[in-house]
Amino acid sequence: MKRAARRFAPLVGVLIAWTTAVAAADPVQTTFALTANLLDGKHQTSDFPADQLHFVPLPLAELTFSRHNDAIRIEGLPPVSFHYGSAGDGAQSTQLSIINATYRRSFRGGWFVGGGETLYNQSTNYINVPGFVYERAGSIYPLVGSERQYSRVAGLRYEIGKVTTFGRAHDRIEAWAAFNPKMHGVQYTSIPTTGETTCSFNGGLLGTCTTATRTLTFADPENATQLDLSVRIVHRIGRYGELMYGVRYLNYGAHYDDLPGELADRNVGIAPLIGYRIRL
Repeated sequence: MKRAARRFAPLVGVLIAWTTAVAAADPVQTTFALTANLLDGKHQTSDFPADQLHFVPLPLAELTFSRHNDAIRIEGLPPVSFHYGSAGDGAQSTQLSIINATYRRSFRGGWFVGGGETLYNQSTNYINVPGFVYERAGSIYPLVGSERQYSRVAGLRYEIGKVTTFGRAHDRIEAWAAFNPKMHGVQYTSIPTTGETTCSFNGGLLGTCTTATRTLTFADPENATQLDLSVRIVHRIGRYGELMYGVRYLNYGAHYDDLPGELADRNVGIAPLIGYRIRL
């Protein structure tokens, strides 16, 4: 987790420095937007069957600072939880948060390119099923409680897109493709399992025996890639407001570093979206 934080910190410093510098020169236009993204897709870990998601509402906030052809865009998903009806691997719920922070440069014809950083935080809880065991490196650990997996993954994000203006109201189509070619992080697996057994004796006779519970945590480095596609129509409402609606596609896949080819996590889905943006 510390590695991911170190990778993300320099970008935050650049964003703050750029905002401070341009604020002292020409005015910076600031906008804030909130969108509801109805994610329909699947979530899968390891080789278990995928858990289906049906139009889960994900609220995304956007803060943009722009000046001339330069812009800084920060997009965030606050920690939200979604639950599964019948997960094949015993998963009950996942909590997810995301931050995308990018610098964009615009060119003629409405084209723009960008670069920045993506940060994922994810935590999944599993139901405690009698008889379930956790296997690792030839060792078997009986589960006596709920298993939990959590990870933080970060990596560089590259963007290319186009803004097209149309109609008398100067509405726009905003489209972009973003790609994270290599993200890095660590997945932690926390399991409650059996510990030492102690017995009491009464006058040399065996009394009662109790088995303690211990929690073990295992760390597995992982790498990931992500494709993020978005198309939305922006319609002006009043002097400062804009209505946005469109669709977004996300494909995220992570694999373990020490187990080449073995899936760690996959999130794939398409999300119709609607939102509102205001100029501050």
